[in-house]
Amino acid sequence: MYLVASALGLLGLVFIAGNKGLPLRIVVGVLMVGAAGALVWLTRAKVPERTIVQKIDLSGDVHAEQLKCKQCGAPLDDKSVELREGAIFVKCPYCGTSYQLEEEPKW
Repeated sequence: MYLVASALGLLGLVFIAGNKGLPLRIVVGVLMVGAAGALVWLTRAKVPERTIVQKIDLSGDVHAEQLKCKQCGAPLDDKSVELREGAIFVKCPYCGTSYQLEEEPKW
């Protein structure tokens, strides 16, 4: 957007500088410079952050287990687990291994 705004602003300055006494060119140039300023202002406006809370309803008896890295066996904490696009990914802080956590069937 900054590239478009700078091109629009420069074109507006060209219209103002080369008006040759025509007031319409000055008006068009001022409008272009104003539009460039508005584009810069809109681009710099902050987008509010959204927090997504995902709740899981578990059925049956559920027991918490200590997660261990499947590469080196080191214990993993909550900072090692990340939720991306609905899948659980684990990155071991000890060996650097990164993998998707998959639940094995219980049968």
